[in-house]
Amino acid sequence: MAKVREVSSWSELMADLRLQYYFWEPTDENVTIHYYGRDERIGWDTHLVCVNGKAALFTDGPLEKPAPRAAVV
Repeated sequence: MAKVREVSSWSELMADLRLQYYFWEPTDENVTIHYYGRDERIGWDTHLVCVNGKAALFTDGPLEKPAPRAAVV
């Protein structure tokens, strides 16, 4: 693997995505993480991080997305 970066929270992942993929305008609403499969080369269950359905990064596990905020009227 050419580059590994450790993130421990959804907010760290979002900060990284906003730096690297700013042109896709990542938000809590358009970023998803899906199970991708086991990579025996590195011994990880990999997950695919997508922005608007476009593959951006791989992780070794899902991160918990914050609950949506309720609108205040």
